Amino acid sequence: MATSRKLAKIIRIRAISAIWIIPIVTVIVGLWIIYVHFADRGTAFTLLAKDANGIVAGKTVIKNRSVDIGIVDEVTLSDDFKQVVIKGRIYNDMDPLLRNDSIFWVVKPEIGRDGVTGLGTILSGVYIELAAGNDTHSFKNNPFILADAPPISDPSIKGIRLNLESDQNGVIPRGASVMFHGYRVGNVETSEFDVDARKMKYQIFITKPYDALVTQNVRFWKEGGINLSLSSRGASLDVPSLDVLMSGGISFDLPEGSKLGEPAQQHAVYELYKDKKSIQDSQYTDYKEFLIFISDSISGLSEGAAVEYHGIRLGTVSKVPFYSAEMLDKSSILNQKVPVLIRIEPDRLSELVEDKVDIATLIMQEQKNGLRASLKTSNMFTGALYIDLDFYPDLKGKYDPTLAHQFGYDTIDATSTGFAQIQAKILQLLDNFNNLPLNNTIVQFNQSLASSEKLMNSLNQIMASKEMQNMPKDLQKALQTLSETMKGFQPGSDLNNQMKESLEKVQQMMDELTPLLNTLNDKSNALIFSAPTKKDPEPKAKR
Repeated sequence: MATSRKLAKIIRIRAISAIWIIPIVTVIVGLWIIYVHFADRGTAFTLLAKDANGIVAGKTVIKNRSVDIGIVDEVTLSDDFKQVVIKGRIYNDMDPLLRNDSIFWVVKPEIGRDGVTGLGTILSGVYIELAAGNDTHSFKNNPFILADAPPISDPSIKGIRLNLESDQNGVIPRGASVMFHGYRVGNVETSEFDVDARKMKYQIFITKPYDALVTQNVRFWKEGGINLSLSSRGASLDVPSLDVLMSGGISFDLPEGSKLGEPAQQHAVYELYKDKKSIQDSQYTDYKEFLIFISDSISGLSEGAAVEYHGIRLGTVSKVPFYSAEMLDKSSILNQKVPVLIRIEPDRLSELVEDKVDIATLIMQEQKNGLRASLKTSNMFTGALYIDLDFYPDLKGKYDPTLAHQFGYDTIDATSTGFAQIQAKILQLLDNFNNLPLNNTIVQFNQSLASSEKLMNSLNQIMASKEMQNMPKDLQKALQTLSETMKGFQPGSDLNNQMKESLEKVQQMMDELTPLLNTLNDKSNALIFSAPTKKDPEPKAKR
């Protein structure tokens, strides 16, 4: 009996099995967790530092105003092993604080001019502080420099930054005050020495709204010392504040008589002058140079000294002494006259008269009428000298026009006057006294006294003789008067002793005045300040 077969139907089930739901969900959740983890890490950045003292990866936090805004992820050395590379990240919600001009520095315990700071890090450890900048461009992820100290000025504060250059001695420290009329308007941000330029370079920051005080023609000068000035008007003592006296500072202002200029540009470069007095002379850039040959001692004459006419300043001493290569070829340094280079600055007269005066041409023309240059003392206490221009009637018509131009410069003829002439006359007078034959005079005086003693003895014999009784009474009276007078001149009498003492004192005075005048000849202000000590003569071995 035949049996029938039925074929089985195979049906494919395309639905996903429920067993796969759990792994799929697990994968999705894992991917989400990974995404959230990396998305919440924030923006990464890199810091470059000299060392990583106190900075630990995964522990050192980044703060802004004591609020955690990021963390350090990695601390390694650079490829050349010369600096430390610190990689960190800023949390997402703090991203706007990270800008191209942001500043980072390490906060740690320090003792500075503002007191003790960073004491909180003794227990919690050091951290990195972030100060947001003002740059509005998108972050370029360039490496930042990690500073050891906080910035002097917050980058978010508006103002103007300027660069100053100085070749003066002394250093103004970082953090010193920048002042206008004694009022603090900014501070010194950086202070460093440029070896190539051989100058000190400073960056200063002046906050808003005081940045409007800075124009293109302002001048900056150093503050910090006690300024004592002596002039014909008296003494003036200027003592700055204790802060400026201890750490120094910088002041700025317009030179007297200057008008407001154009506003200064960011990071403009200015020269830093030695003092306030120097800025006044810096505005006279138009000048004519003259050469003066001085026969007097130039000790006390320095660069920057005034050139005056009847108390009106016309210029400045530029170089003292001044020797060019041409001078050294044609003359010796040990010449009878010392060359001095001066500048005649016509703009100084523009402050007094409206019309422009060609003062340089006038000086050359008026020399035939007796105009001469001479040295005069500006301060008896310091022995400082200046160049004085004046007319001397006795020199009128004695100008040699062939000497008007020498060694490439117009020249001003000089004459000796003032203190130098007085000193020369005193020396001549004392030399005349010293040349007096006082010793011979004393010898002759002693001989005269001996002769007077013999005469006195003769008179005594006459007075005691009988012939005296027979003389007329008038003649007897005259001889008695002469006898009394001669008694005063005889040895041992008061008049004789006084005359001897007077002559000896005159001789002693001349011996003492001779070295004094020699000292005054070397240093004119030796009566006020001590003269330089001279070395004792050294005995030389006999050859």
